[in-house]
Amino acid sequence: MKVVVNPEYKHLEGFLVEALSHSYKAENVYRNFRNIVEDVTVNGLHLVVKIFKKPTEFNRVVYSFLRPTKAKRSYEYSMRLLSLGVDVPVPVGYVEKNKGLFFHTGCYVCVFTPYRPITDFRHKDISEPQTAAFIDAFAAYAASFHNKGLVHNDFNIDNILYSIEDGKFKFQLIDLNRVQFQNRSLMRSAKDMSNIHFDAPMMKAILERYCKARNLDPEDFTRKVAVNTNRSKGISKIKDIVLTPLGLRRKRRD
Repeated sequence: MKVVVNPEYKHLEGFLVEALSHSYKAENVYRNFRNIVEDVTVNGLHLVVKIFKKPTEFNRVVYSFLRPTKAKRSYEYSMRLLSLGVDVPVPVGYVEKNKGLFFHTGCYVCVFTPYRPITDFRHKDISEPQTAAFIDAFAAYAASFHNKGLVHNDFNIDNILYSIEDGKFKFQLIDLNRVQFQNRSLMRSAKDMSNIHFDAPMMKAILERYCKARNLDPEDFTRKVAVNTNRSKGISKIKDIVLTPLGLRRKRRD
């Protein structure tokens, strides 16, 4: 078993070992489909534990020799993003367990964040000034993220958290194991933005301000976003047909 701990949380090494075996009492369960995401309090510290689903036999080989595991990427990418000034939950550590010669299971632990998913903001009865402030802040945030040469690859309203501090919106990213660094492709940025599903007027305003912040042609970039949106819808339909009957994908609610 491999255990890597953030030096600031060395005293939690014992808990990390327990976390992988799920030998703790969860306080809240955020997800329990494929991956397990729960929170727990340890020594007065509120933590989030993510236990990744067991990979396929093929991926066990890949994660053993060819590619870092999701647990390792989650930890290392979090540390790297923090160094770049991108707000993410503070990483505590990760665990990898082999079975025989090959990787078997892994988990990642971070400090709980009081930020909320921006889905909460979307569904609340909010004033026009608040909406306008949110649009400006989010567009500037997304533009800054992509201007750093970063691509999230799962940049959606479940993985972007927000808080309001001193009347200003702040944002934080989660689910980081697919982040790409030093990728300045506009098409990849457009793919990220295509996953932000607000209503049409709100998205139009966000993209206008985003393009202004990045000095982009709004017509060209919006077209790129639309191409990625249509492509994602087609892929999603295929996955629904193929994976849902196998229990590998949740049935979507229309």
